[in-house]
Amino acid sequence: MVELDDDIGMSEEEFERQYLEATRRGEEEMRRLPKAISAKIDERSRRLILEMETGVTLLVPVNLIQGLQTDDINKLKDFELMLNGTQIHWETLDAQFYVESFLKGVFGTQKWMRGLRAHLAEIGRKGGKAKTAAKRAASAENGKKGGRPRTRQTA
Repeated sequence: MVELDDDIGMSEEEFERQYLEATRRGEEEMRRLPKAISAKIDERSRRLILEMETGVTLLVPVNLIQGLQTDDINKLKDFELMLNGTQIHWETLDAQFYVESFLKGVFGTQKWMRGLRAHLAEIGRKGGKAKTAAKRAASAENGKKGGRPRTRQTA
């Protein structure tokens, strides 16, 4: 029996113990992680459509996903589900995500998400400031009903 102490600083027994523990944790994680059973890109809406093993369908606009900002639909379609559907990988775009992240509304790094939130907030502000005939008509119709409902105070 060859001792591994000289090569990696631990005995074969310790290596085997750590290996079995890591394998057990990995198997537990694979059971826990949500899994997609299929995925496709809808060209018309430019959305990633994930069919989950639970029967839920998740639609994610590709422009929200970090690294998928391309007009080349073939690059967007060039992906594969990996590790039993727990991850999705775009080889040509060098992007990979856990399916669980999409379910949590996480579409990139923290820096990407901060920028995305700021961008979406700005769109909301601009929309709220719009002065269109349709908005005036909706406001007038709402006014006929007594306006906005009051916020109820709870104790």
